[in-house]
Amino acid sequence: MNNESDETTCPLCHQGNGCMTHSKESCWCNSVTVPQDLLDLVAEAHRGRVCICRPCIDKFNNNPVEFVVSLQK
Repeated sequence: MNNESDETTCPLCHQGNGCMTHSKESCWCNSVTVPQDLLDLVAEAHRGRVCICRPCIDKFNNNPVEFVVSLQK
């Protein structure tokens, strides 16, 4: 399976996203608010289907402009 369609891989940084939505435990992402501007950076085909990882959410929240620039490199 390629990283861009793998539900366990962040669609932005392509690292593990720690998603647990398919387990019996509650996923960490259920207790986090993800900014709409960050969600908008995810390719349309993956929106609502693949979790963004916590480090990407934190980096975006700390400095959105720098985060977007880092994605373009």
